Parts: sequence; C-alpha cells; structure tokens
Amino acid sequence: MYFFLNIVGFAAIFLLEAITAAPTKLQARSFKVERIQRGAKIRNAQKALIKSYSKWGIVMPAVLTASQTVEDITASNIGSGEAGEVTNEPTQSDIEFLAPISIGGQTLMVDFDTGSSDLWVFNTQLSATEIQNHTPYNPEKSSTFKLLNGESYSISYGDGSMSAGVVGTDTVNIGGATVTSQAVELPTTVSGGFISDSSSNGLLGLAMSSLNTVKPNQQMTFFDNIRGSLAQPVFTANLKHNATGFYEFGKIDTTQFTGSISYTPIDTSTGFWQFPSNSFSVGNGQVQQNTEGNPAIADTGTSLLLVDDPVIQGYYSQVVGAEFNKNQGGITFPCDATLPDLHLALGPSYIATLSSDLMNFANVGNNVCFGSMQWNQGGTVQIFGDIMFKSQFVVFNNGDATIGFAPHTASV
Repeated sequence: MYFFLNIVGFAAIFLLEAITAAPTKLQARSFKVERIQRGAKIRNAQKALIKSYSKWGIVMPAVLTASQTVEDITASNIGSGEAGEVTNEPTQSDIEFLAPISIGGQTLMVDFDTGSSDLWVFNTQLSATEIQNHTPYNPEKSSTFKLLNGESYSISYGDGSMSAGVVGTDTVNIGGATVTSQAVELPTTVSGGFISDSSSNGLLGLAMSSLNTVKPNQQMTFFDNIRGSLAQPVFTANLKHNATGFYEFGKIDTTQFTGSISYTPIDTSTGFWQFPSNSFSVGNGQVQQNTEGNPAIADTGTSLLLVDDPVIQGYYSQVVGAEFNKNQGGITFPCDATLPDLHLALGPSYIATLSSDLMNFANVGNNVCFGSMQWNQGGTVQIFGDIMFKSQFVVFNNGDATIGFAPHTASV
C-alpha cells in the first residue's frame, strides 16, 4: 500500500515514565473562531497534484517530477464533557484548509490533517531562511513548555520532503478545548515545500495515534488525548466550498447537515480513516462497479480526489474533450465542457453526490481546465480529499471506529 508516512522507530508500548497528557475539564460548550480571509484566489493545479501524489507516495508523471524538482528544493541545514469548535479558513481558493490553534498561549494557523498523526509546527529553532514568512512558535516564551529529552520525530514524504526534529509538551487549546502536556514536535529541519507554503505554520494530525512518528515513545494525538473528556468521542469536519467551515470536537451539530448520518466502519489496522468505496455513477447513469475496488481514505490534508482507473474512465468518458494533458501532468478538459455530477460510494450503503461545479479544480489557461478528480496511478488506496469534504458533513467517531457522512445544509 502507498502510505505517505515513513514511520520511524514505531513504538508499540509506552514507557511508564512517559508524560501523560491531560485534558482540561470545561463546561460543555462549543467555540467558533471567525476566519480571516487572506491570500489570492488562485489555484495552482500542478502544485495541488504534486502535493497529493507526494504525500501518498504515488509515482508522478515525468512532467510533474520535473516541476516538483524545481519548486521543492530541500532547505534543511540552512543557517463534564467538553466540546471545542474551530472555524476553518479556506486559503488560495480552497486549496488548503487552515484553522487556528494555541500552543502555550501562542496562536498559529495550521493544517488539520486527518491523513497523519503528528502535531508539528514551525518554531524558533529553525533558521530565518527556513522560517521566512511563517509565524513560528517560540518555546522559550511559553511557561508550560517542557522538552522531552531523548525523544525525536521524523516524517518522510513520498517525494523525499520531510520534517524532523525534537519533541516537547505544552498546553494546546483548540477552540476552547484544552490538553495540557500535549506532545508538540519542533522541527530542526524542514523541506522547501513546507517553507514555500507560508499560509500554514504546521500540521495537526487527526488520524490514529498508531501512526505517530515520535520515538522511542510514540505519542498520542490531540484528539486521542481529549476524547475521554468530550461529551461525545467524535470530531466533525464541516468544510464548505468558498465559505467559512469549521471543525468541532465532542459534538455533532444536527443543523449542519440534511437527512441522517450514514456510518460505516473504518479499518483501524491501517491507522487511517479508511473505508470501502466500490461503486459510482455519473450524472443520471446507472451504478457502475469499481472493479479495482481499492479502499478510500478521508484526508483533509489533500486537495483533490485520487481514484481508481474505473472511476476515472467512467466519469471522464462522459466529458467531451477530456484527456490526459502531458503539459499539466493530469486530466484536463475544455473549460466550456458540460460536467456531470459524480455519485460516489462512501461505505457499502451510502452514495454521496459531488456536484458538477466541484469537479472543475482550476482554469490553467487557454480554455483548459484541470479536473478535481485525478488518477491514483494504480495505487492501492483512493484518497478522498477536500473535494469530497465540500459535498459532505463528515463525522469521525473514535468511540465505535466509524466514519459518517451526510450532505451539507444549503448555504444561505
């Protein structure tokens, strides 16, 4: 299976002397932090595809490899229960979803990533060249920071980019829900792709703690640390297209979706929010089987849909002018082409509708548009990224190891 993480020093047993994170008890409530609009409304289709392929270790077409080599030069070694809600900020026309968190009283905009399990942030150990326009966390300005001597982490991505460094603990607050002694990973080296993404100051992993890369003592995610004190052991992602969305911990807001939530069990052995997706239909057409039938991962840290070949063939055969574009490294079509809706199985019994307007990711010039759905290059998983989330209210339930879906309520 193509996994984006190279797990370094996987620790199966926690040592007794490891510091235990503790959630702070609060009165049951939800919090919303209004978004701050920033960044140009521009989508770079190639960069989005490169990031998606790189994260999941998928072999890229040569044109993307050449583009990635130019843009992502490594810059390392250069000089009562509770509920918390965080409003999500779309950047670069929804390419990446960011939200604020507080570490030791310092607020940072980070990427909430259901496809990984590490909390790491830009920090003042990095050089000025590496920090550039990022907002770094300064552990020396936090009275609650403690270094975990002997602990380190290293995350390697499929393209060779990476983040690695030391580990400490601090008080982490997300929308009013607080964990004291939360493991915070402080890179001493990061690769150029992270440096150039100046909107994001780090990453909050929300997959299973079994994927955390800290060694020798693997650490718990923020969600796993806090879920025992939540009103419900869940978090939800309500991420809408070109609109303020939010993540909420400990509560399912029934006003944010229509109908009922359809739940499906996840495969917990992988560490991801992974579930089956074996069928689809296009427009008003009949249901088709995805004969490859690879499992899907719900990943807020990926922009696009990366799907099996039968889904690619079934959908784009209905789009006049659709083709693999050698210059772009992905599937494109004329911008004036009529796009059908995509109906995609999320689990064995629920079909999500991804409306036609979501299927056009970006105009790349000369009346050529880049598809929001791209081929997974024969990989053994499908990645359902932000395009899927824009159509669905998603519930991540760690209590019974399920994931749930329902259509968003209409925006007003």
